[in-house]
Amino acid sequence: MSTQIKAINMPKWGMEMSEGDINAWYFKIGDKVKAGDDLVDVETSKIVNTVTAVDSGVLRAIVANPGETHAVGALLGVLAAADTSDADIQAFISSRSATPAVEVAEETAVEPVAAVADTVAITAEPAAPAQQSIQHSTQVAGGLGKLAEGDDDSAVAASPVARRLAAEYGVNLNNISGTGRHGRVSKRDLEQAVSAAGGRLIGSASTQTGSIEYGDDSQVKATPVARRMAGELGINLLECRVSGDRGRVCKADVEAAAALKNKLPMQGAAGSSAGGSSATGNSFETQAISGMRKTIAARLQASKQTAPHFRVHIDAEIDALLAVRGQINQANSDAKVSVNDFIIKACASALMKVPALNVQFDGNEVKHFQHADISVAVAIDEGLITPIVTNANQKGLVGISNEVRDLATRAKLNRLKPEEFQGGSFCISNLGMYGIKQFDAIINPPQGAILAVGAGEQRPVVKDGQLAIATVISLTLSSDHRIIDGAVAAQFMSVLKGYLEQPATMLG
Repeated sequence: MSTQIKAINMPKWGMEMSEGDINAWYFKIGDKVKAGDDLVDVETSKIVNTVTAVDSGVLRAIVANPGETHAVGALLGVLAAADTSDADIQAFISSRSATPAVEVAEETAVEPVAAVADTVAITAEPAAPAQQSIQHSTQVAGGLGKLAEGDDDSAVAASPVARRLAAEYGVNLNNISGTGRHGRVSKRDLEQAVSAAGGRLIGSASTQTGSIEYGDDSQVKATPVARRMAGELGINLLECRVSGDRGRVCKADVEAAAALKNKLPMQGAAGSSAGGSSATGNSFETQAISGMRKTIAARLQASKQTAPHFRVHIDAEIDALLAVRGQINQANSDAKVSVNDFIIKACASALMKVPALNVQFDGNEVKHFQHADISVAVAIDEGLITPIVTNANQKGLVGISNEVRDLATRAKLNRLKPEEFQGGSFCISNLGMYGIKQFDAIINPPQGAILAVGAGEQRPVVKDGQLAIATVISLTLSSDHRIIDGAVAAQFMSVLKGYLEQPATMLG
């Protein structure tokens, strides 16, 4: 039976992912599916991604319905041959689920293809869901007041999860301001509004990431140090991302999971209050922490705690760079090369000259990369994400410029693929567009260094003993002193300065 029936499981996209919201299925029960077909959209704290089929077959069951939230590894659906019996499908689902067996509709005397669609209508909903929803809505919506009032909200743009929860809370979506993708009302918008109105969040005591139960992790590949640390910290290795060599969980993965797990209870409690006033009478409102912000907080905390940062600073004159940039953009009407694009190219070239910085460190082993995969920090509504320009040392300025714009646009729409923002061998954070002259950045683990870029501005400089005016940019490199020495960081900054001040040398 197991060779004929294939499970569609919730994947793990990134170390922080513990669950996902089902958005929409691309196929109906009874449809034929080919390997590589898009099956279902899943929304996580960072992106909306698509689960693709790894096998061909007929979609015989949908266990996870739009609007539901399921943990990593949960059964979402079933693929099988058309002649596989309903009893076998049911037995397979029952064996993969801790919940009561789902029901299979009674067979009807119709054509074979129609029979598949009609008789294998499997659902994970418990009996009498409508009555349960009404009772639950009455319990949670009693104090929501005007949130329940208003006209028909069927035309309000909202995610499937938010619309389902609105029905359970008894909330009219016309009263919710949407901040999600394309202005949709998101799950977070709805929960914030319910909390602010004094309502009790559904499953608030059981849906925190820290309460998810994971299975036996004895078969998970991990370094000896990571396995020992996981035991000491009470971390299940299934909770961790996998960034070590040979597909193993490493020490840094366990540390990041521990930081995230320890951070969540405090943030969850902060988001449960609607507001209040301080001892001085100054009123305030509390806001629930988003999944992305929790992830950022955990990763930065882990980085500062585990990586001994040291910083080196240098200024570079970029008048020659600005002149070359103008020539490129004038010669190519489609080109919109920015100073940041030059910095990406210069960093990639400098990493080839000083490869000791083109590394990742997992706390146990150092990975030295052949090419420069440059992560570029992009600010979005809910936080920060770092899409990656892969093999930047092999790409031209126009190609880098076009790729960065595409990545940044899709990042703001939450449409990046996991491999487009996870990894990278070096990171750039540029706040120059905000007029920031100089700042320090925190290393993005497991990378070994990050460059902070300030604004280019005209400053007085001395050239050949004479006072002159030049456009100067301030650069600050933060490095992990466990694997990068001060002399190496200084050498990199010297090479980088040379490329920026004489841009033709990196274009040859």
